[in-house]
Amino acid sequence: MTEPPRRRDRSQLPASPDQDESTGASLAKVLVVDDEQDLAELAEALLRNQGLEVVVAYSGAEALALLERHDDIDAVFSDIMMPSMNGLQLADTVTERYPWIKVVLTSGFTVPALLANRDRNYLFVGKPYKIATVMHLLRS
Repeated sequence: MTEPPRRRDRSQLPASPDQDESTGASLAKVLVVDDEQDLAELAEALLRNQGLEVVVAYSGAEALALLERHDDIDAVFSDIMMPSMNGLQLADTVTERYPWIKVVLTSGFTVPALLANRDRNYLFVGKPYKIATVMHLLRS
C-alpha cells in the first residue's frame, strides 16, 4: 500500500502576501482547470496579476497528474462543465486525496441541479466572475 501524499512543510517559508491573518492560512499557488484554453489562460493571467503562482490543466486527468507532481498547490479553481471528468468529479477526488487543498468551482451554466443533493458542498462562483470574488473564495 502506498503512503498518501503529504503537503510540503511550509513552516520555514516566509509569510505569503496573501496570508489570511484571521486563519493564518496562506494562498500562494493555484491550479486552474478548464477545458476551454482561452478561459484557462484568462484565469491564469488574472490570478497571476493577484500575485499568485499558477499552474494550468485542461482536463481533470491532467489536473490530477499535476497535483501528484506539485506538493505546494494550495487551491484548485476548476470549471464544472468538462468532458470525461467534470469539475465535480475532480473536486471529489481532490478532496479525498488532498484534503488540505481548497476547491473553488465555476461555470457559465446554471448548475443548481448538479450541486444539489451532494455529500460535499463546494465553493462556487458563476461565470463571468469578478477576480475579487474568486480571490475572496480562495482565501476563505
